[in-house]
Amino acid sequence: MKKRIIFLLSILISSATFAQVSFGLKAGYNAASVKSNEAEITADGQTLSGFHIGSVVNVPLNKKFSFQTGLNLGIKGVNVAHDGHGDKYKFTAIDIPLNVVVTSKKGLFAGTGLNLGYNLSGKLDASDDPTENYDFEFGSAKNFTRADLGINFLVGYQTKSGIFVSANSLVSLTDIAPSAVSWKNNVISLSIGYNF
Repeated sequence: MKKRIIFLLSILISSATFAQVSFGLKAGYNAASVKSNEAEITADGQTLSGFHIGSVVNVPLNKKFSFQTGLNLGIKGVNVAHDGHGDKYKFTAIDIPLNVVVTSKKGLFAGTGLNLGYNLSGKLDASDDPTENYDFEFGSAKNFTRADLGINFLVGYQTKSGIFVSANSLVSLTDIAPSAVSWKNNVISLSIGYNF
């Protein structure tokens, strides 16, 4: 994973010498959910509210199209509400979007592409009994794997001053649970940001 990140960054740095690259910052709300065959999650899984902060790098390809990437830190997971309480399965993850974006003259934009995800940490927060709390273990024979490949769908609007708002849907393609239980982290994000 580290080699892939270094490779992608080297591509961006190389591209900066040939194109007018713009940089931005963003933050916003994550509505996280999980697609799973676990009966409890299927029956009682609800949206887990979280946050994200990140950067945006735009590399123009022509007048309409650009390659957009960045580095985002955010919350993923699910809230399982049952028996009058909720158990929160929470991941802190880094995401690197690799999107092709088309922008109109009026500032509207839309795009799609792959997402390289990496789970930094995870834990269960049991609201009714803190003794049930535990940190997730990562690895091929543990609770979850760290790498998480997905696909992005992006829409938004940017003003001429550089302020933008956007909505992003991240659909995971990777089952991160090594066991018989399947687990795919999905996120809908709402962001506000500024491109310098």
